Amino acid sequence: MIISDYSLILFCLRHTAWRAWVGLPPMAMEYSVGVPMPVDEHAQLRESILIECGLHPPVVQLAAPDAAMRLLACARVASLDDREVYFGPSSAGWAAWAMTPPVKGERERVALSPRNETAACALVLELCTEAGEAAAAVLLVARSLCDTALAPPTDENTASAAPPDDNGVGDAMIAWTKAVGATPEARNGSDADGCSVSIVPARFPNTGRGAAAASDLPAGTDAVRVPSHTSWTVQCAFDDPGPRGEAYRTFAALGEDTVASLWLVYEMFGVGQNGKWAPLLNALPKRGGLTPVSWPADAIAALLGGTPVYTDAVNTHEKLTRQYAALFPALSEHYQEVFPSSLYTLENFRAATEAWNAYGMTVLFPEDGARVSGSINSENTSETKNQPVTCLPPIALLCNHSVWPHAVRYSKLRGNALHVPIARSVRSGSEVFVSYGSKSNAELLLFYGFCVENNPYDDVPLSLELPNGEVGEVTRTRAACLQKFNLQLSPHAVRANNGLAPGLVGTLRVLTADAAALATCVIDPRLTPVSSEGEAHAAATLCGALAALIEQLDEGDAALQSAEGAVAAAQVSEASRREAEVYRQGVRRTLEQAAGEARAWRAAVGGGPDPSLGKRTRD
Repeated sequence: MIISDYSLILFCLRHTAWRAWVGLPPMAMEYSVGVPMPVDEHAQLRESILIECGLHPPVVQLAAPDAAMRLLACARVASLDDREVYFGPSSAGWAAWAMTPPVKGERERVALSPRNETAACALVLELCTEAGEAAAAVLLVARSLCDTALAPPTDENTASAAPPDDNGVGDAMIAWTKAVGATPEARNGSDADGCSVSIVPARFPNTGRGAAAASDLPAGTDAVRVPSHTSWTVQCAFDDPGPRGEAYRTFAALGEDTVASLWLVYEMFGVGQNGKWAPLLNALPKRGGLTPVSWPADAIAALLGGTPVYTDAVNTHEKLTRQYAALFPALSEHYQEVFPSSLYTLENFRAATEAWNAYGMTVLFPEDGARVSGSINSENTSETKNQPVTCLPPIALLCNHSVWPHAVRYSKLRGNALHVPIARSVRSGSEVFVSYGSKSNAELLLFYGFCVENNPYDDVPLSLELPNGEVGEVTRTRAACLQKFNLQLSPHAVRANNGLAPGLVGTLRVLTADAAALATCVIDPRLTPVSSEGEAHAAATLCGALAALIEQLDEGDAALQSAEGAVAAAQVSEASRREAEVYRQGVRRTLEQAAGEARAWRAAVGGGPDPSLGKRTRD
């Protein structure tokens, strides 16, 4: 849900007849922009931040000399997500963060997170663009402000684009998209925005295949805009008029991911260049082994043993193997023409699943009732508005992921087209990045097959338990205290360069304080100790839990370095081994920094290690 009353309030305040009716004098025309705030569990926090900043309600007068900065502050607050709140500052620090002006080259210091700052800039530019001529002057200032906020360090080198070396695959996809997107018969008149492409396929030293700006692009403009019908969704498989479409519809209950994998196997390894979606699918990898889902089991154990993602990787690998065994050879025996056994091998099924996981994009349909055609030639199929749909988008899939991307707000259709607007300017020939989300290296490795060095979103999950063996009344007192201050036993996490999360510290304080101290606790445990004795126990508990996780990682490292581990790891590509090593290094960095924070806490209050309350989450 989105707060949308501000526009009505502003209309009433400005409308001459309404003002006369309520006895207000006429007013000179003034224009304002309201920043929409999500209505979620953080609504109260957002409101308190805005009030402290003097920005409540979040409606900014465009004539104000600092209108762009006020919009950015509101947008920062609007863009807060769960993890940013969890790892964010204490209550006293939120307003100072929101109102801090950007400093060129110092984004790491100023921003709460790369995602938040980029999303906030994108929102400001979007709002100013939608306001039209009334916000034209503010838009110019906002572009400069966003470029300042997102500017990389001055010593960062920008790699120049080289030819893509992809046998013309990228150019062919762009040409195909423009041709299909410009055809009124295929568009059925629904995609008025048409197709616009301001990027070209390229290759870069550090990221490989990517997308380069075709010209200088100012902040707020679209790098890509493609009509929705040029993106593939599972509805396209259901729309097939032949026996293949009938089979897909029969097995629709298996879910969109399974149907997508079945369709991709046929289109990628069977139809090939003869399929109408070939220009899009040619850009996808044709081989498996990119992610742990298709690594051998002993390679997973060697490369990921002792890490938080190990169990998830094993479960994902085994789940896909079981899924394939449940489908085949049964489907091939009953639908030989549709699912020939020579084509639907486990290797091909894994490769198709990896491609779908890595390149599928979830898109939210607009709230204005616009609909999306299910396939290129469909006239009677549509998707429900506001429904999240996974699709394979042409052209946009050329863009690589970055922690500090150019584009973040591209998951909602506008004008029945997929827009990829950039939040900071990019020069011609420079790489244009998107964000796959604020994902840790565990997620990136598991679903995309790569990691980011010094990933700011790397964390190690933790959960906590109520102490065993206590009197029931004491346990109920602890549970009541947790509920009173909205503290949870899980999920918790530690993250490098973030300090210990206030929620983690507060929960530990409740779990280790005595019943008498809990009964008189009136101040949020995130902010102050519940009792001095419990504080020492809380710090020691965290030290013990983190020490156990580091020991587990050490054991995994030793196994990988053994002769047997080296042989197992050698079954996957050198690139995969390198990415796994980046992941392991990130886990170690996170744990060691968190352990240092915990030891400092323990030294300040006294206490010894006690791991009895610490428990890793592997689900």
